[in-house]
Amino acid sequence: MLLLAAHMLLLFAGCDDDKSGDSKESLASIVAETVNYSTTTNCITTQGSRGVTYAAVIADQGEEAWCSFALNEQVTETSGEAGDPVYLYLEQNRTGADRTARIDLTFSDGYAVSFTMTQRSSGSTITYDYERSWGEQPFYLENSDFIYKTYYTTLTTTQYATGGYRRNYSICYDCEKHVSRWVAYPVHYCYTTPSVGRTDAWSFDPNNQPPEIPREYQQYILKGYGSYGYDRGHMLASATRYNNEATNEMTFYATNMMPQASRFNQGIWGTLEGKERDWGPERQKIDGKFLNYDTLYVVTGTHFATDKTIDNQNGPIAVPSHCWKVMLRQRGNENRQISEFGADELKAIGFLFTNDTSGAGMSLREAACTVREIEELTGFTFFRNLDPEVAETVKSRMDYADWPGL
Repeated sequence: MLLLAAHMLLLFAGCDDDKSGDSKESLASIVAETVNYSTTTNCITTQGSRGVTYAAVIADQGEEAWCSFALNEQVTETSGEAGDPVYLYLEQNRTGADRTARIDLTFSDGYAVSFTMTQRSSGSTITYDYERSWGEQPFYLENSDFIYKTYYTTLTTTQYATGGYRRNYSICYDCEKHVSRWVAYPVHYCYTTPSVGRTDAWSFDPNNQPPEIPREYQQYILKGYGSYGYDRGHMLASATRYNNEATNEMTFYATNMMPQASRFNQGIWGTLEGKERDWGPERQKIDGKFLNYDTLYVVTGTHFATDKTIDNQNGPIAVPSHCWKVMLRQRGNENRQISEFGADELKAIGFLFTNDTSGAGMSLREAACTVREIEELTGFTFFRNLDPEVAETVKSRMDYADWPGL
């Protein structure tokens, strides 16, 4: 099977379609003015008072059409309500020269703005400062079977946490194995409350967000794995996404599932998922206000030391020989991006289990290890947005005392 690896730009950290305010200054900003040659998405955030609308046009993109407001078709005009994000879909730049596109926005209250976006030439690389709050993101590995994708959701505003348009989770999906190699996500109070409960909305990725993962490459997930003794195991746990039903439903996508030995999934793995939420930030009252600056950054993944598979309607599903997690967080509750912290201000840990009865019998303490050990096993490099020297130190150490309950 030959698939071109899909490269998703990791962005939208500031996209927010919360339109609860009645009076708000009209503004717009583009997430990235300069993007890599392989980038296929970008976003313009908007805000304004209730009832204000905007019209957007791609006014100039050179002789070749490579930028659009729609996926897989050329659309150069769009409109919406202030507060809606404006998505840009890009073709990869396979030429030897940078190229630019100008996007003009005009709001119904008279506000107007123009953005010039540059896409770099083929093979060039740039550093994305705007990504640096996404502490969970691993480096990408080039592989023709891998599709990288981020799912986005709109969180409900609660008494103690701001909602709005947010990332839900990111995946490295292996089309050949029908299982994600990793799922990366933040753990924060805003994702878990209010507690709407489990939807059990088992489904394929509906591909209403790019890039497309063809259904024939997804495992058939609408029923269990039969008599093989494996559960449909969540990589991002359902209970870690209880803010609203739509957000929880995404955790039941086929791309978030891995075959897990039933006793292991329902035992120590479930215990670790609960600890993960415990280690995530709680509401902290500071100067009379509840503040939740801190975030636990998690990557959950699979490793395949054997060729074991189970039959499935869409083709055999590879069974992970091992299941793992890596975690990173700051030691306090400061309002800074994770990339701004030094090594002594951060803590990290890994967990590695065999996906069988032996793994089910392990304790969390027995499974605990450094993040570096998981990197050496899997070939993936984690927490790419840390300074390299900081990352080297943090990923090579692990202290049980940093993680209560081990």
